[in-house]
Amino acid sequence: MARPRAGFRLHAAAGLAAAAALGLAGCGGDDDGAASASGSPTAKKTAPTTPPAPPPSPAPPADGTNLRACKDGTCEVKVTRRVTIPMDEEKLEVSTIRVTSLEGDAISFEVGLPSSGAFDFNCEGDPRCQTMVVGPAAGSSGNAKITAHPGAQVKANGVVISVVSASKGSVVLRMKPR
Repeated sequence: MARPRAGFRLHAAAGLAAAAALGLAGCGGDDDGAASASGSPTAKKTAPTTPPAPPPSPAPPADGTNLRACKDGTCEVKVTRRVTIPMDEEKLEVSTIRVTSLEGDAISFEVGLPSSGAFDFNCEGDPRCQTMVVGPAAGSSGNAKITAHPGAQVKANGVVISVVSASKGSVVLRMKPR
């Protein structure tokens, strides 16, 4: 019978040692030292956290929605629907830019090429950019069809068309002469 008691004492002693260790583990400089009535430590108090500030909104485009500002090839405009932007064909060798679709972060548009048949055209800065040239045929103008995303720079004859931003049916285009 002495053995079970010794075993009991060992278990009890081990239990007391474990409880003492847990009690000491709860003590520290970060705790306010308060304990509940049962002797267990309370949860640490945490300072309220403030969520990070949202990124600043981009500045509105310099020319707003005034598409006529693009005639000379220099503008920054917001487009929210299908539109045709007239261009100075003599100066830029582009007659129009016609926005045909705004979906997600993509804009599809056509660049009216001159009837002379000459064109210099490419898309950079957008690995998803898709381009196609249709025409021109003898005596008639052609057009370049583009689907681009933010970061794209489309060079079409005398104008560079940059897709500054695009989301939720709203695109900001920046144009400058080449």
